[in-house]
Amino acid sequence: NLLGVDVMTGHWEFTYRDAEVIDNIAAFAGDFVAQNVKVREEALFDYRFEDFAGFDEDLGLAFDPYVIREAGGVRVAVIGQAFPYTPIANPSRFIPDWTFGIQEGRLQEIVDRVRERERPALVVLLSHNGMDVDLKLASRVRGIDLILGGHTHDGVPAPQVVDNPGGRTLVTNAGSNGKFLGVMDLDVGPGGLRDFRYRLLPVFSDLIAPDPEMTDYIAGVR
Repeated sequence: NLLGVDVMTGHWEFTYRDAEVIDNIAAFAGDFVAQNVKVREEALFDYRFEDFAGFDEDLGLAFDPYVIREAGGVRVAVIGQAFPYTPIANPSRFIPDWTFGIQEGRLQEIVDRVRERERPALVVLLSHNGMDVDLKLASRVRGIDLILGGHTHDGVPAPQVVDNPGGRTLVTNAGSNGKFLGVMDLDVGPGGLRDFRYRLLPVFSDLIAPDPEMTDYIAGVR
């Protein structure tokens, strides 16, 4: 919240127990999105978090799959893709009611539904798949303009342009641990994405004055 994050998806958030995950997301001032986190069918009959705002009983999804935001007068759909191998990388007993996975088919269905119902000028996938999986996904799923990825810590200096049956998708990754800030400027017109400019800005922490509020918070936690 202090960082001012608008939209996020999940990875290490799921290392906590499910009730803590729900509480933490509820305390988040932005939007948490994840199209690939589903409630197990046997858990739907007595789901403990049915009152959570992001839960969709009809789709069986634990969290909102996407959010619509406006940026520079442009209507943007941001779809979330949480780390697909969470139950393998983390203790699955902490999150017994949720399934993950890449869920390529569901992603295509959601992209199609979002484009039909929401009519966004731009569709962005906020992904924690890792660069290699994102590149493969971009070649197979139609209708995504841009994938902002994470997990594999790749500092990609320029987006990779991936062709697919529906057109092209830009795929990028801005490293890890705040070493870089990825800045994507997009030219969007009536026909959608027309052009882009991307800058991977290195963050030289010893040359930047620390934010006082953040410094106080960190000191208090420690």
